[in-house]
Amino acid sequence: MAFRIFLCILTLVFSTYLTAESIWVKYGWEIMDNGGDARALALGNTLTADGSSPIAVLWNPAHQTHQQSLPLIYGHQNRFAGLVSSDVLVFPLKTKMTIPLGLVILREAVSRIPDTRNLLLDWGADGMPGTMDFGEGNGVLDEGERLNLEDIKYFNQSQWAVHLSTSRNYKQFTIGIAAKGVLHNLGGYNGTGFGLDIGAKVSPWENGIIGLLITNCTTSWLLWENGTVERTIPGVNLGISHLFVFPETPFQVRINGGALLELGKQKSRYRAGMEVSYRSKFQVRFGRNNNRFLSTGLGLFWTNFSMDYAYRSSPVDTGFGASHIISFRIDPLWARNKLKTLL
Repeated sequence: MAFRIFLCILTLVFSTYLTAESIWVKYGWEIMDNGGDARALALGNTLTADGSSPIAVLWNPAHQTHQQSLPLIYGHQNRFAGLVSSDVLVFPLKTKMTIPLGLVILREAVSRIPDTRNLLLDWGADGMPGTMDFGEGNGVLDEGERLNLEDIKYFNQSQWAVHLSTSRNYKQFTIGIAAKGVLHNLGGYNGTGFGLDIGAKVSPWENGIIGLLITNCTTSWLLWENGTVERTIPGVNLGISHLFVFPETPFQVRINGGALLELGKQKSRYRAGMEVSYRSKFQVRFGRNNNRFLSTGLGLFWTNFSMDYAYRSSPVDTGFGASHIISFRIDPLWARNKLKTLL
């Protein structure tokens, strides 16, 4: 009975999307693409194959969350000199089932976005309305025209997203699936979205992993309150990770690489990352993401707690400003015991 009710609700939701006007968009799930902790962003988000951190389920749900240390993560981003702020919270869910469940909650906000609509004093080169001189009423800011900045207004944009994933072993492979949802508010207009990702990984050689992720495999949808549906084209992510171990030294080096192929496009986008670890206590990181942003980072790791920092410089010729990301990982059982002793 419960399963039938679930199917009825699912059918009702999907019928709402199917009857609405649909448009194809390149962007709509940026909160998932931009989200992450400091380690992931310092490595250029090259975690399709690298599952050594719980946040990696965002890039491949096949990563087993219950096998990772320090499963609780909180991270804060201050991007483009404070123009964009975001937070991420990651933790595993305990259930009576044997399969692992990982939950990621994300928030992103942009405040005081200038609304320049209807501000153009489109009066032509002479700056006088009604003379019908050259340039008047053409909708272009020509010489002699200006914006009426006294009437400028501002609006905000915010997004909340949830990413729920699980995985299961099949022979030498690990298969994962993730359901994701988003609530988007843009200047008072609201939209809700839903999508599915499917991932897999395999370790064909010692200390080496190959990962595969199909994003938006159901052409993820974002339904706005005016009835418009934004549909996102699926993408294929390929990743590789290898850990170089030097037994005679206290150093380890992890090299990550990946490629994103969006369906309908002939060109791929590439990313790369490198992490140098000293006695598994101190890490130095370098990365390049799909948008060719370069990043660096540091990590400090203790038994029950770790801190990470990432820095991303301003993109060339944009003037957006640099981005700073801070995050920490913690053992929740250790934190709970500490709180009990303090209370």
